[in-house]
Amino acid sequence: MTASVIDLGDVTSRPEEPDDYPGGRPEFGRIRVGRLAKTVISALVVLLLGGSGLAEPPVLREIWSVPSPYPESMAIDDDAVYLRHAELGGTTMTAYDLRTGAVRWRQDTGSGSAWLGVTSQSGVLLMAGDEQAIDVKSPGGGIVSFSYAGSTTALDAATGRQLWKRAGEYHWEGTGDTVLMSEREQDGTITWLRLVRVRDGSVVWERRAPEQADTLVVQFGGDEPVRVVTASQQGALTVLRYADGAVVTSGSVPWRRRSPDTGAGSNLSAVTDRIVVVDTGLDTSGDQSRITVYRTDDLARLWARDTTGWANVQDCGPLVCVNTAQGLFEAVEPETGTRRWDMTGGQFIGHIPGGDRLLIAGTDEKPRQSVVDAATGRVIGPGGSGSVLAMDEEEGAATLVRQIAPDLGVVSRLDTGTGRSIVLGVIPDGDRAYCAERGRWIVCSLGDRLTVSTAG
Repeated sequence: MTASVIDLGDVTSRPEEPDDYPGGRPEFGRIRVGRLAKTVISALVVLLLGGSGLAEPPVLREIWSVPSPYPESMAIDDDAVYLRHAELGGTTMTAYDLRTGAVRWRQDTGSGSAWLGVTSQSGVLLMAGDEQAIDVKSPGGGIVSFSYAGSTTALDAATGRQLWKRAGEYHWEGTGDTVLMSEREQDGTITWLRLVRVRDGSVVWERRAPEQADTLVVQFGGDEPVRVVTASQQGALTVLRYADGAVVTSGSVPWRRRSPDTGAGSNLSAVTDRIVVVDTGLDTSGDQSRITVYRTDDLARLWARDTTGWANVQDCGPLVCVNTAQGLFEAVEPETGTRRWDMTGGQFIGHIPGGDRLLIAGTDEKPRQSVVDAATGRVIGPGGSGSVLAMDEEEGAATLVRQIAPDLGVVSRLDTGTGRSIVLGVIPDGDRAYCAERGRWIVCSLGDRLTVSTAG
Protein backbone atom coordinates (compact mmCIF):
# COMPACT_ATOMS: atom_id res chain seq x y z
CA MET A 1 0.00 0.00 0.00
CA THR A 2 1.41 3.37 -0.96
CA ALA A 3 0.43 6.77 0.32
CA SER A 4 0.12 9.78 -1.93
CA VAL A 5 2.16 12.95 -1.72
CA ILE A 6 1.59 16.66 -2.25
CA ASP A 7 0.23 17.42 -5.71
CA LEU A 8 1.51 20.87 -6.62
CA GLY A 9 -1.09 21.51 -9.27
CA ASP A 10 -1.23 25.04 -10.64
CA VAL A 11 0.68 27.26 -8.22
CA THR A 12 0.48 30.46 -10.29
CA SER A 13 -2.52 31.77 -8.34
CA ARG A 14 -3.62 31.64 -4.71
CA PRO A 15 -6.92 29.96 -3.83
CA GLU A 16 -9.34 32.07 -1.83
CA GLU A 17 -9.58 31.63 1.94
CA PRO A 18 -12.61 29.51 2.91
CA ASP A 19 -15.51 31.65 4.19
CA ASP A 20 -16.27 29.08 6.90
CA TYR A 21 -12.83 29.25 8.45
CA PRO A 22 -13.15 27.83 12.01
CA GLY A 23 -13.95 30.65 14.43
CA GLY A 24 -14.73 33.08 11.59
CA ARG A 25 -12.62 34.58 8.84
CA PRO A 26 -9.19 35.48 10.34
CA GLU A 27 -8.29 39.14 10.45
CA PHE A 28 -4.98 40.74 11.35
CA GLY A 29 -4.64 38.81 14.60
CA ARG A 30 -2.59 35.94 16.01
CA ILE A 31 -3.22 33.60 13.09
CA ARG A 32 -2.55 36.24 10.45
CA VAL A 33 0.63 37.44 12.15
CA GLY A 34 1.74 33.80 12.34
CA ARG A 35 1.28 33.45 8.60
CA LEU A 36 3.25 36.62 7.90
CA ALA A 37 6.05 35.33 10.12
CA LYS A 38 6.05 32.02 8.27
CA THR A 39 6.22 33.85 4.94
CA VAL A 40 9.39 35.63 6.08
CA ILE A 41 10.84 32.41 7.49
CA SER A 42 10.07 30.59 4.24
CA ALA A 43 11.97 33.21 2.26
CA LEU A 44 14.95 32.82 4.61
CA VAL A 45 14.73 29.03 4.25
CA VAL A 46 15.01 29.35 0.47
CA LEU A 47 18.13 31.52 0.80
CA LEU A 48 19.71 29.21 3.36
CA LEU A 49 18.99 26.09 1.28
CA GLY A 50 20.30 27.52 -1.94
CA GLY A 51 17.35 29.41 -3.39
CA SER A 52 15.47 26.37 -4.69
CA GLY A 53 12.76 28.17 -6.56
CA LEU A 54 10.07 29.00 -4.00
CA ALA A 55 7.46 31.48 -5.25
CA GLU A 56 6.24 34.44 -3.23
CA PRO A 57 4.08 33.97 -1.22
CA PRO A 58 5.09 30.44 -0.10
CA VAL A 59 3.67 27.57 -2.10
CA LEU A 60 2.72 25.82 1.13
CA ARG A 61 -0.05 27.69 2.99
CA GLU A 62 -1.84 27.14 6.29
CA ILE A 63 -5.57 26.81 5.56
CA TRP A 64 -7.08 26.23 8.99
CA SER A 65 -6.21 25.53 12.60
CA VAL A 66 -8.38 24.47 15.55
CA PRO A 67 -7.83 23.53 19.20
CA SER A 68 -7.67 19.75 19.45
CA PRO A 69 -6.43 17.17 21.98
CA TYR A 70 -3.26 15.29 21.07
CA PRO A 71 -4.21 12.10 19.19
CA GLU A 72 -2.75 8.69 19.91
CA SER A 73 -3.69 7.77 16.33
CA MET A 74 -4.75 9.64 13.20
CA ALA A 75 -6.09 8.82 9.74
CA ILE A 76 -6.82 10.96 6.66
CA ASP A 77 -8.90 10.38 3.55
CA ASP A 78 -9.98 12.67 0.71
CA ASP A 79 -12.70 14.29 2.82
CA ALA A 80 -11.71 14.35 6.49
CA VAL A 81 -9.11 14.05 9.25
CA TYR A 82 -9.88 11.49 11.96
CA LEU A 83 -8.26 11.80 15.40
CA ARG A 84 -8.51 9.17 18.11
CA HIS A 85 -7.57 10.36 21.57
CA ALA A 86 -7.91 9.29 25.18
CA GLU A 87 -10.73 10.53 27.37
CA LEU A 88 -11.42 9.85 31.03
CA GLY A 89 -12.60 6.25 31.08
CA GLY A 90 -12.40 5.67 27.33
CA THR A 91 -11.48 6.96 23.88
CA THR A 92 -13.08 9.39 21.41
CA MET A 93 -12.90 9.72 17.62
CA THR A 94 -13.38 13.15 16.04
CA ALA A 95 -13.78 13.76 12.29
CA TYR A 96 -12.81 17.21 10.93
CA ASP A 97 -13.67 18.35 7.42
CA LEU A 98 -10.37 18.36 5.55
CA ARG A 99 -11.07 21.62 3.72
CA THR A 100 -12.70 23.74 6.43
CA GLY A 101 -11.86 22.25 9.83
CA ALA A 102 -15.54 21.95 10.76
CA VAL A 103 -16.33 19.02 13.06
CA ARG A 104 -18.28 16.48 11.01
CA TRP A 105 -18.95 14.11 13.88
CA ARG A 106 -17.60 13.01 17.24
CA GLN A 107 -18.01 9.47 18.54
CA ASP A 108 -17.35 7.79 21.86
CA THR A 109 -15.36 4.70 20.88
CA GLY A 110 -15.46 2.93 24.24
CA SER A 111 -12.76 1.79 26.62
CA GLY A 112 -9.32 0.76 25.49
CA SER A 113 -6.02 2.24 24.42
CA ALA A 114 -6.24 4.95 21.77
CA TRP A 115 -2.69 4.18 20.59
CA LEU A 116 -3.82 0.84 19.13
CA GLY A 117 -4.45 2.60 15.86
CA VAL A 118 -6.96 3.56 13.20
CA THR A 119 -6.79 3.50 9.42
CA SER A 120 -9.10 4.68 6.64
CA GLN A 121 -9.96 2.22 3.87
CA SER A 122 -12.78 2.27 1.29
CA GLY A 123 -14.82 4.85 3.19
CA VAL A 124 -14.48 2.88 6.44
CA LEU A 125 -12.46 3.57 9.57
CA LEU A 126 -10.89 0.42 11.03
CA MET A 127 -10.19 0.84 14.72
CA ALA A 128 -8.26 -1.53 16.97
CA GLY A 129 -9.57 -2.01 20.51
CA ASP A 130 -9.91 -4.26 23.57
CA GLU A 131 -6.19 -4.36 24.30
CA GLN A 132 -4.99 -7.79 25.44
CA ALA A 133 -1.82 -8.38 27.46
CA ILE A 134 0.58 -11.33 27.18
CA ASP A 135 2.96 -11.98 30.07
CA VAL A 136 6.04 -14.03 29.16
CA LYS A 137 8.47 -15.32 31.79
CA SER A 138 12.07 -14.57 30.87
CA PRO A 139 15.03 -16.92 31.58
CA GLY A 140 16.12 -14.52 34.33
CA GLY A 141 12.82 -15.00 36.14
CA GLY A 142 11.29 -11.65 35.24
CA ILE A 143 8.03 -11.05 33.41
CA VAL A 144 7.96 -9.33 30.01
CA SER A 145 4.57 -8.01 28.83
CA PHE A 146 3.37 -7.70 25.25
CA SER A 147 0.04 -6.40 24.01
CA TYR A 148 -2.18 -6.71 20.95
CA ALA A 149 -5.68 -5.71 19.86
CA GLY A 150 -8.44 -8.08 20.87
CA SER A 151 -11.07 -6.62 18.55
CA THR A 152 -11.62 -4.52 15.44
CA THR A 153 -14.46 -2.03 15.01
CA ALA A 154 -15.45 -0.53 11.65
CA LEU A 155 -17.05 2.93 11.52
CA ASP A 156 -18.64 4.62 8.53
CA ALA A 157 -16.20 7.43 7.71
CA ALA A 158 -18.97 9.81 6.62
CA THR A 159 -21.15 9.54 9.74
CA GLY A 160 -19.20 7.77 12.50
CA ARG A 161 -21.89 5.07 12.64
CA GLN A 162 -20.63 1.64 13.68
CA LEU A 163 -20.81 -0.82 10.78
CA TRP A 164 -19.50 -3.95 12.49
CA LYS A 165 -17.27 -5.27 15.24
CA ARG A 166 -15.33 -8.55 15.30
CA ALA A 167 -12.95 -10.32 17.63
CA GLY A 168 -9.34 -10.18 16.51
CA GLU A 169 -6.82 -7.63 15.30
CA TYR A 170 -6.66 -6.36 11.74
CA HIS A 171 -3.46 -6.24 9.72
CA TRP A 172 -2.51 -3.05 7.90
CA GLU A 173 -2.10 -4.73 4.54
CA GLY A 174 -5.38 -4.64 2.65
CA THR A 175 -6.72 -4.90 -0.89
CA GLY A 176 -9.07 -1.92 -0.69
CA ASP A 177 -12.32 -3.80 -0.05
CA THR A 178 -11.02 -6.57 2.25
CA VAL A 179 -8.82 -6.80 5.34
CA LEU A 180 -7.00 -9.71 7.00
CA MET A 181 -7.75 -10.42 10.67
CA SER A 182 -6.31 -12.79 13.26
CA GLU A 183 -7.37 -13.96 16.72
CA ARG A 184 -4.97 -14.99 19.50
CA GLU A 185 -4.96 -16.94 22.74
CA GLN A 186 -3.82 -15.38 26.02
CA ASP A 187 -0.31 -16.74 25.42
CA GLY A 188 -0.11 -15.04 22.00
CA THR A 189 -0.72 -18.13 19.88
CA ILE A 190 -2.78 -17.35 16.76
CA THR A 191 -6.03 -19.36 16.72
CA TRP A 192 -8.06 -18.07 13.75
CA LEU A 193 -7.37 -16.30 10.46
CA ARG A 194 -10.06 -14.67 8.35
CA LEU A 195 -10.39 -12.30 5.42
CA VAL A 196 -13.39 -10.00 5.76
CA ARG A 197 -15.07 -7.39 3.59
CA VAL A 198 -14.32 -3.91 4.91
CA ARG A 199 -17.78 -2.45 4.37
CA ASP A 200 -19.95 -5.04 6.13
CA GLY A 201 -17.54 -7.37 7.96
CA SER A 202 -18.79 -10.44 6.06
CA VAL A 203 -16.32 -13.30 5.79
CA VAL A 204 -14.57 -14.06 2.49
CA TRP A 205 -12.75 -17.01 4.08
CA GLU A 206 -11.77 -18.17 7.53
CA ARG A 207 -9.75 -21.07 8.89
CA ARG A 208 -8.02 -22.26 12.02
CA ALA A 209 -4.46 -21.01 12.17
CA PRO A 210 -1.64 -23.54 11.74
CA GLU A 211 -0.80 -25.27 15.02
CA GLN A 212 1.24 -23.17 17.49
CA ALA A 213 1.64 -20.29 14.99
CA ASP A 214 2.47 -17.04 16.78
CA THR A 215 4.04 -14.98 13.98
CA LEU A 216 2.35 -13.75 10.80
CA VAL A 217 3.61 -11.80 7.79
CA VAL A 218 1.91 -10.83 4.52
CA GLN A 219 3.87 -11.23 1.29
CA PHE A 220 3.23 -8.90 -1.62
CA GLY A 221 3.42 -9.34 -5.37
CA GLY A 222 3.76 -5.78 -6.62
CA ASP A 223 1.21 -3.73 -4.66
CA GLU A 224 -1.14 -6.64 -3.94
CA PRO A 225 -0.96 -9.08 -0.99
CA VAL A 226 -0.58 -12.61 -2.38
CA ARG A 227 0.52 -14.87 0.52
CA VAL A 228 0.08 -15.16 4.28
CA VAL A 229 3.03 -16.83 6.03
CA THR A 230 2.89 -18.08 9.63
CA ALA A 231 5.64 -19.44 11.87
CA SER A 232 5.69 -21.24 15.21
CA GLN A 233 8.40 -21.04 17.87
CA GLN A 234 9.47 -24.52 16.73
CA GLY A 235 10.16 -23.33 13.16
CA ALA A 236 7.02 -24.73 11.49
CA LEU A 237 6.19 -22.51 8.49
CA THR A 238 2.89 -22.49 6.62
CA VAL A 239 2.20 -20.54 3.43
CA LEU A 240 -1.43 -19.67 2.58
CA ARG A 241 -2.96 -17.95 -0.43
CA TYR A 242 -4.21 -14.50 0.56
CA ALA A 243 -7.23 -14.70 -1.76
CA ASP A 244 -8.80 -17.88 -0.33
CA GLY A 245 -6.70 -19.11 2.62
CA ALA A 246 -5.70 -22.34 0.87
CA VAL A 247 -2.41 -23.95 1.93
CA VAL A 248 0.35 -23.49 -0.66
CA THR A 249 3.04 -25.38 1.24
CA SER A 250 4.30 -26.09 4.75
CA GLY A 251 7.45 -27.40 6.39
CA SER A 252 10.04 -26.81 9.09
CA VAL A 253 13.16 -24.66 9.06
CA PRO A 254 15.94 -24.13 11.63
CA TRP A 255 14.60 -21.76 14.29
CA ARG A 256 15.81 -20.24 17.58
CA ARG A 257 13.16 -19.32 20.12
CA ARG A 258 13.11 -15.56 20.71
CA SER A 259 14.29 -14.19 24.05
CA PRO A 260 11.63 -12.02 25.70
CA ASP A 261 14.42 -10.04 27.37
CA THR A 262 16.57 -9.13 24.35
CA GLY A 263 14.52 -10.09 21.29
CA ALA A 264 17.39 -12.30 20.09
CA GLY A 265 16.34 -15.38 18.16
CA SER A 266 14.59 -16.10 14.86
CA ASN A 267 12.40 -13.52 13.15
CA LEU A 268 10.22 -13.96 10.06
CA SER A 269 9.83 -11.55 7.15
CA ALA A 270 9.01 -11.72 3.45
CA VAL A 271 10.21 -10.19 0.21
CA THR A 272 8.72 -10.83 -3.24
CA ASP A 273 8.49 -14.62 -3.85
CA ARG A 274 10.80 -15.36 -0.93
CA ILE A 275 10.63 -15.94 2.81
CA VAL A 276 13.39 -14.59 5.04
CA VAL A 277 14.41 -15.92 8.47
CA VAL A 278 16.82 -13.67 10.38
CA ASP A 279 18.58 -15.12 13.44
CA THR A 280 19.88 -12.36 15.71
CA GLY A 281 22.21 -12.46 18.70
CA LEU A 282 24.23 -15.46 17.50
CA ASP A 283 27.40 -14.69 19.49
CA THR A 284 28.03 -13.76 23.12
CA SER A 285 28.16 -10.06 22.24
CA GLY A 286 24.74 -10.29 20.58
CA ASP A 287 26.15 -8.49 17.53
CA GLN A 288 26.02 -11.25 14.90
CA SER A 289 23.08 -12.28 12.70
CA ARG A 290 22.40 -14.91 10.07
CA ILE A 291 20.07 -14.38 7.11
CA THR A 292 18.50 -17.42 5.43
CA VAL A 293 16.29 -17.06 2.34
CA TYR A 294 13.71 -19.64 1.20
CA ARG A 295 11.55 -19.87 -1.91
CA THR A 296 7.92 -19.25 -0.93
CA ASP A 297 6.13 -21.91 -2.96
CA ASP A 298 8.18 -24.92 -1.78
CA LEU A 299 10.33 -23.61 1.14
CA ALA A 300 13.50 -24.61 -0.74
CA ARG A 301 16.57 -23.00 0.89
CA LEU A 302 18.16 -20.59 -1.60
CA TRP A 303 21.06 -18.99 0.28
CA ALA A 304 22.33 -17.81 3.65
CA ARG A 305 24.88 -15.33 4.95
CA ASP A 306 26.18 -13.96 8.25
CA THR A 307 26.28 -10.26 8.99
CA THR A 308 27.26 -7.83 11.73
CA GLY A 309 24.57 -6.22 13.86
CA TRP A 310 20.83 -6.80 13.80
CA ALA A 311 20.11 -7.70 10.21
CA ASN A 312 17.34 -6.33 8.03
CA VAL A 313 16.30 -7.63 4.59
CA GLN A 314 13.91 -5.96 2.15
CA ASP A 315 12.94 -5.72 -1.51
CA CYS A 316 15.04 -3.28 -3.53
CA GLY A 317 13.41 -3.31 -6.96
CA PRO A 318 14.91 -6.24 -8.91
CA LEU A 319 17.34 -6.97 -6.05
CA VAL A 320 17.22 -7.60 -2.30
CA CYS A 321 18.95 -5.25 0.15
CA VAL A 322 20.74 -6.69 3.18
CA ASN A 323 22.33 -4.54 5.87
CA THR A 324 25.86 -5.77 6.64
CA ALA A 325 26.80 -3.42 9.51
CA GLN A 326 25.59 -0.21 11.10
CA GLY A 327 24.90 2.17 8.20
CA LEU A 328 26.12 -0.25 5.50
CA PHE A 329 24.11 -2.48 3.18
CA GLU A 330 24.47 -4.56 0.02
CA ALA A 331 22.07 -5.11 -2.87
CA VAL A 332 22.17 -8.80 -3.84
CA GLU A 333 20.60 -11.17 -6.34
CA PRO A 334 17.42 -12.56 -4.72
CA GLU A 335 17.98 -16.12 -6.01
CA THR A 336 21.66 -16.49 -5.08
CA GLY A 337 22.64 -13.72 -2.65
CA THR A 338 25.39 -12.56 -5.05
CA ARG A 339 26.44 -8.97 -4.35
CA ARG A 340 25.70 -6.38 -7.08
CA TRP A 341 26.49 -3.10 -5.28
CA ASP A 342 26.78 -1.63 -1.81
CA MET A 343 26.21 1.73 -0.14
CA THR A 344 26.22 3.63 3.14
CA GLY A 345 22.70 4.56 4.13
CA GLY A 346 19.71 4.10 6.38
CA GLN A 347 18.51 0.63 7.24
CA PHE A 348 15.06 1.07 5.72
CA ILE A 349 14.83 1.90 2.04
CA GLY A 350 11.92 3.52 0.24
CA HIS A 351 10.43 2.03 -2.91
CA ILE A 352 9.82 4.32 -5.86
CA PRO A 353 6.94 3.28 -8.15
CA GLY A 354 8.11 1.42 -11.22
CA GLY A 355 10.62 -0.71 -9.33
CA ASP A 356 13.75 0.65 -11.00
CA ARG A 357 14.71 3.29 -8.41
CA LEU A 358 15.12 3.51 -4.63
CA LEU A 359 15.05 6.28 -2.05
CA ILE A 360 17.87 5.87 0.46
CA ALA A 361 18.50 8.05 3.51
CA GLY A 362 21.94 8.96 4.78
CA THR A 363 23.04 7.99 8.27
CA ASP A 364 23.27 11.55 9.65
CA GLU A 365 20.89 12.71 12.38
CA LYS A 366 19.19 14.91 9.75
CA PRO A 367 19.31 12.58 6.75
CA ARG A 368 19.70 13.50 3.11
CA GLN A 369 17.55 11.42 0.78
CA SER A 370 19.20 10.08 -2.39
CA VAL A 371 17.49 8.69 -5.48
CA VAL A 372 19.39 5.56 -6.53
CA ASP A 373 19.23 3.32 -9.61
CA ALA A 374 18.16 -0.04 -8.18
CA ALA A 375 20.12 -2.18 -10.63
CA THR A 376 23.48 -0.38 -10.34
CA GLY A 377 23.45 1.73 -7.16
CA ARG A 378 24.13 4.90 -9.18
CA VAL A 379 22.98 8.07 -7.37
CA ILE A 380 20.66 10.24 -9.48
CA GLY A 381 20.64 14.00 -8.87
CA PRO A 382 21.55 15.91 -5.69
CA GLY A 383 18.69 14.54 -3.57
CA GLY A 384 16.91 16.38 -0.77
CA SER A 385 17.13 16.91 2.99
CA GLY A 386 14.65 15.59 5.54
CA SER A 387 12.63 12.58 6.55
CA VAL A 388 10.06 11.13 4.15
CA LEU A 389 6.50 12.11 5.03
CA ALA A 390 4.96 10.34 2.02
CA MET A 391 5.55 8.97 -1.48
CA ASP A 392 3.47 9.69 -4.60
CA GLU A 393 3.04 6.86 -7.10
CA GLU A 394 1.42 8.90 -9.86
CA GLU A 395 3.57 12.03 -9.71
CA GLY A 396 6.90 10.32 -9.02
CA ALA A 397 7.69 12.48 -6.00
CA ALA A 398 8.36 12.34 -2.27
CA THR A 399 7.46 14.86 0.42
CA LEU A 400 10.33 15.56 2.82
CA VAL A 401 10.18 17.35 6.19
CA ARG A 402 13.26 18.66 8.02
CA GLN A 403 13.13 20.34 11.41
CA ILE A 404 14.90 23.73 11.33
CA ALA A 405 13.76 25.13 14.69
CA PRO A 406 12.27 23.70 17.89
CA ASP A 407 8.74 24.18 16.54
CA LEU A 408 9.21 24.57 12.78
CA GLY A 409 9.93 22.25 9.85
CA VAL A 410 10.70 22.97 6.21
CA VAL A 411 8.79 20.93 3.61
CA SER A 412 10.27 20.09 0.22
CA ARG A 413 9.24 18.03 -2.77
CA LEU A 414 11.78 15.58 -4.20
CA ASP A 415 11.36 14.57 -7.85
CA THR A 416 12.20 10.85 -7.91
CA GLY A 417 12.90 10.98 -11.64
CA THR A 418 15.58 13.67 -11.58
CA GLY A 419 16.69 13.48 -7.94
CA ARG A 420 16.16 17.24 -7.50
CA SER A 421 14.12 18.90 -4.76
CA ILE A 422 12.22 22.17 -4.37
CA VAL A 423 11.24 23.89 -1.11
CA LEU A 424 7.48 24.31 -0.63
CA GLY A 425 7.35 26.16 2.69
CA VAL A 426 7.22 25.55 6.42
CA ILE A 427 4.90 23.71 8.80
CA PRO A 428 4.73 23.49 12.60
CA ASP A 429 7.11 20.84 13.89
CA GLY A 430 8.59 19.70 17.18
CA ASP A 431 8.84 16.82 19.63
CA ARG A 432 5.05 16.49 19.90
CA ALA A 433 4.27 17.20 16.26
CA TYR A 434 2.36 14.38 14.57
CA CYS A 435 2.12 15.01 10.81
CA ALA A 436 0.63 13.13 7.87
CA GLU A 437 -0.50 14.02 4.37
CA ARG A 438 -3.18 13.32 1.79
CA GLY A 439 -2.78 14.59 -1.75
CA ARG A 440 -1.86 18.26 -1.45
CA TRP A 441 -2.94 18.46 2.21
CA ILE A 442 -0.50 18.27 5.15
CA VAL A 443 -2.07 17.71 8.57
CA CYS A 444 -0.17 18.28 11.83
CA SER A 445 -1.26 17.76 15.42
CA LEU A 446 0.86 19.81 17.83
CA GLY A 447 -0.32 18.56 21.19
CA ASP A 448 -3.19 20.99 21.69
CA ARG A 449 -3.89 22.20 18.15
CA LEU A 450 -4.61 20.68 14.73
CA THR A 451 -3.21 22.56 11.71
CA VAL A 452 -3.86 21.86 8.03
CA SER A 453 -1.76 23.30 5.20
CA THR A 454 -1.97 22.85 1.46
CA ALA A 455 0.33 23.19 -1.55
CA GLY A 456 -1.00 25.23 -4.45
